[in-house]
Amino acid sequence: MNSHLLRLFFFAAPIVSVFSSNALVPLVVLVGVLTTVFGYIENKAFPSFSRKQVILFGLLFAWISITCFWTINPVEALKLDLRLIGLTLTGLLLLKAIEVQDQETRRRIAKALLIGVILASILLLVESLLNAPITKTIKGKELDAAMNLSRFNRGASFLGISLWIVFVIYSQKLSLVWKLLFPIVPLALLYFAPSESSLLAVVLAGIWYFAFFMFPKAGFKVLPILMIISVLSMPFATRYVEPLYDAESSQSIPFSAKHRFFIWDFVSGEILTNPIKGWGFDSARDYPNNGVENYVHVNAKGNERALGGRIISLHPHNFALQVWLELGLIGAILISVIIWSVFGYLKSRQLSERIEIQAMLVSTFIIALLGYGIWQNRWFVMFFIFAAMIPLIQPKQDQEIIDEVDEYGA
Repeated sequence: MNSHLLRLFFFAAPIVSVFSSNALVPLVVLVGVLTTVFGYIENKAFPSFSRKQVILFGLLFAWISITCFWTINPVEALKLDLRLIGLTLTGLLLLKAIEVQDQETRRRIAKALLIGVILASILLLVESLLNAPITKTIKGKELDAAMNLSRFNRGASFLGISLWIVFVIYSQKLSLVWKLLFPIVPLALLYFAPSESSLLAVVLAGIWYFAFFMFPKAGFKVLPILMIISVLSMPFATRYVEPLYDAESSQSIPFSAKHRFFIWDFVSGEILTNPIKGWGFDSARDYPNNGVENYVHVNAKGNERALGGRIISLHPHNFALQVWLELGLIGAILISVIIWSVFGYLKSRQLSERIEIQAMLVSTFIIALLGYGIWQNRWFVMFFIFAAMIPLIQPKQDQEIIDEVDEYGA
């Protein structure tokens, strides 16, 4: 039963992400619960998590819960805390459901993912190029003109990251030429969604792919160090970005980028006034301006564009700064340990030489640093969906055995 359910899930998830990334949240919860129920019916046993998973997520959510006592809005923070605990549990159940499947079943699930990603990519191009005809039909009304394309940013990001995992699953069958051309595919796809952060993430992922194509083991050693250093040093690095958004800065810098620099400068200053324990979980949502003037952007023609309201506006568009602001140094250290453990998990699955996985991690990390709030439910569950795709990748030695059997017709 779980085999059919998981195949349907990985076929549907990419398509759902295009039209409503919010729908991924109940979808992951439903599949996580159902696979657990069906697994118990078939095997009379509940899934068990590793000791490392229990300790890491236990420490993270214990600290999150503690910081709710001094956050700006404790009631809402506790509600989000409980919601994320539930999503984490169901996300881990989804991952476990994939891990216990046999090799042939995982191969079939991978094919369903491939078909889902291809179909979702086609639908994304249709919606982007033809002014969202399917979305308009589903909603039964015209869409806000300003939202016609930006509404697809999250779906495009999901597909752009998923493509790397699909690539690593099937790269053994591709020639060297196709392996060198592949990084263009996510870039071409994301061109149709107006998200500079996603485009930059894909570009940097492609650069990493080519830079370490011949030396994947070196890239695997360097990448976690760069990620952890970025997380731990972010409040200090962004403390000096004022020249990037002031009146004298280049007008070639997009408005959204300048706005982010302005937010980061403000947030980093607030972090350094309370660096150890932070201002409390989910405090970015309600954090006050403290009298700081709103940002004004002047374009090349001399036209001014001012921002009204709060500076941060829900989150600082940088997950490292959000963790620092809300959870302090303790939270940043816990996140760094989780990042390190992710690479340990990949190594245990013999994926340290797969440069495509490193490129996927680069794109995910950059989008998280430039785009969405880290606690947004739809973005949060995407991490677990990507994690659940990892066991679909056959270890290199298993692939070699399969190829050898196929060659001799055994």
